[in-house]
Amino acid sequence: MNYWMRKRWLLLITCTPAFGLPTVVSADAVGTTRAGDTESDVEIEFFSVGDSKSNIGDAQMGTSGIRIETQYEKNDKVFSFNYERWNYTWNNPEALPFLSTTASPWSTFNTFQFGFAYEQEFANQWELFYYIEAESSFEKETSASREYEAGIDFTYEPSKNWAFTLNTNLEYLDGDPEGVELGVDLEIEWNHKAKEGWSGEFEVSSEFPETTLRYHFNRAFSTAVFYNESGTNTIRLSDSSPIPGMQGGYLEDQYNALGIKLNFEVVPENYLSFSLQQNSGRQLSLTDKTGRVEEVLYDFGDSVEFSIQYSSNF
Repeated sequence: MNYWMRKRWLLLITCTPAFGLPTVVSADAVGTTRAGDTESDVEIEFFSVGDSKSNIGDAQMGTSGIRIETQYEKNDKVFSFNYERWNYTWNNPEALPFLSTTASPWSTFNTFQFGFAYEQEFANQWELFYYIEAESSFEKETSASREYEAGIDFTYEPSKNWAFTLNTNLEYLDGDPEGVELGVDLEIEWNHKAKEGWSGEFEVSSEFPETTLRYHFNRAFSTAVFYNESGTNTIRLSDSSPIPGMQGGYLEDQYNALGIKLNFEVVPENYLSFSLQQNSGRQLSLTDKTGRVEEVLYDFGDSVEFSIQYSSNF
């Protein structure tokens, strides 16, 4: 059995008890509860992206949707459930370079995520965060849409002003013939516990660097400038997709985001946020269901995105 196949079976054995269980696991979640304590978090975000024009032809697509993230933490264990829905509207879809009909290539995508994580603290300054995730992203059919991830966060906090987190993870997608992918991320946080003044985050990953610079006017009001990668998960396309050769294939809609965010604490532990961002470098990547044909990339123009988010800790 070759190396990637061994890793695949190890990951599947690890994740099987938790399918139906992914999480958003980050250094922010570390150390938030003590033994015997419980904490729950809920975030709801609505977003709308302006029309983005295809670099070939005069087709345009607009995007909107909702993200919901929930988390329950007790005795160093974290359970989470997340949901995303992406809606697309099209102008002149017949002009798309990958479409030969007047039908829209797709209209709605859904993603369900379940997860479990466990925190282990030692030597005061060190923490380990083990997690497993399972998710399904699809247009209609869910078969061959499941993706699994297992990883560990190593967090070192030498002082109250600095925290360093090294993440290593393994990912496996049902329909990917290449098997498991290894990812490595390094996150640096500065003044991450501050309630006033400046704080920041910087992440270098195997995919895309991300950074956030935040200023807290007071406990109840802060603003941030951010630059990151955004977009959909790997979406399993419909068996009846009108895209030639892509029935049951895979799509990713990715772009880079530069924006500003305003955050208000309306009542204790309840927050309302507004963000405005410029999206650039947008690409649609298409891969057939065998995964053996090289992915095809299609470029789209810049667009503006607005979002509103409500979050609550209780």
